[in-house]
Amino acid sequence: MVCFIFTSIQAQLSPILYKPFTQQKEDTVYPKINLEAQYLGFVKNNEYFNLIADGYTLLGHQLDLTLKLQTSKNYKFFMGIDLQKYMGLNDFEKPIPYIGLEIYKGKSTFYFGKLNTSDNHHLSEPLYDFERHLDDRHIENGLEHRFKNAHWQTDTWLEWEHFIFKEDSLRERLNFGQTTTYTKSFGSWQIRWPLQLYIMHRGGQINIRTVESTTYNNAMVIANYATGLQLEKHLTQYSLGLAYTYFGHQINSDNVEELHFKNGEAHQVQIFIRHHAWQHALSYWQAYKFVAPKGNPIYQSISYRVEKYINQNGQQMSVFTDYTEPNRSLLTWKSIYQKEIYKNLQGAFVLDLYYQLNESSIENPYYTTTIAPHLDYAMAIYLCYKFNFKILNIK
Repeated sequence: MVCFIFTSIQAQLSPILYKPFTQQKEDTVYPKINLEAQYLGFVKNNEYFNLIADGYTLLGHQLDLTLKLQTSKNYKFFMGIDLQKYMGLNDFEKPIPYIGLEIYKGKSTFYFGKLNTSDNHHLSEPLYDFERHLDDRHIENGLEHRFKNAHWQTDTWLEWEHFIFKEDSLRERLNFGQTTTYTKSFGSWQIRWPLQLYIMHRGGQINIRTVESTTYNNAMVIANYATGLQLEKHLTQYSLGLAYTYFGHQINSDNVEELHFKNGEAHQVQIFIRHHAWQHALSYWQAYKFVAPKGNPIYQSISYRVEKYINQNGQQMSVFTDYTEPNRSLLTWKSIYQKEIYKNLQGAFVLDLYYQLNESSIENPYYTTTIAPHLDYAMAIYLCYKFNFKILNIK
């Protein structure tokens, strides 16, 4: 469950929707049991008219209930359940139960079981789509270590996305990530150096394989990475900044499956301003054969559109499966307004504008279209409430 919204320029740095609990005076009575309830209501409307990303609307609620048992100031055990319901459907989505252990050691925090995904692991939006928090992808399980001091902030994790048994028909999927941000201040100036690595493994030694299938026989590793430099000037009422980020990807297999490109790169230049409750960012994005399977689809060089067309015989047409835009250029604008409505209740409005600079076209026997440079946009409203209740102290 997440109660954070992030700007694309500072996905790893600036949570703007929900502020953490105000820390109370340390309770030295252990063990103790707390119940945490976290609610997220959302309306997100993607008005997209390009050939890469689908347009659709998400309206729904998420409720996360967590029971925490703390027997020491150094660690706590927790278990909970995540519930989600989309408006317009009578039933809930499949509930997701989870358990985990948090261990604190100095400036480090260790997680075993459910991972901490509330801040997107400090990954930028082209590598790690924020919209995953609006479905079941926001629950991750594995191992994680976090560290933070005056200058360094790191997050290292290993996620088991799909576990397999013997003779399973699917492949196992493991994801490894490591993000590091170094921050240094010089008076009112601040410099940040981010380094991001996200590696996705598809494979397995005990799953069923067939001679005809190249998909299930293929073990592959997809590596996404990013680095750059951010400069920010803090003034009395607002701050201004400039950021450059280089993105890349590498695949270790000649059979790249649905990803099409074995390697690629992208560049992003951003100017941003923050003033009280408002944040704005103007960005230029240039990608060349760039693919990030977990990132926001609109930044990719391959199409994620749904195959919704059929021919006169009622057969589905493969329109977007093989469609790519090796050279993809975007001019983007993001505005975010966040406000504490009442105690523990936060609200936010987010506006995303994407002006596609390159021309797109598809030609096949059944479907032909050309899209000139145009504007796509998305709007979202979020409400987040978090409640922490002490059930009892066990003496």
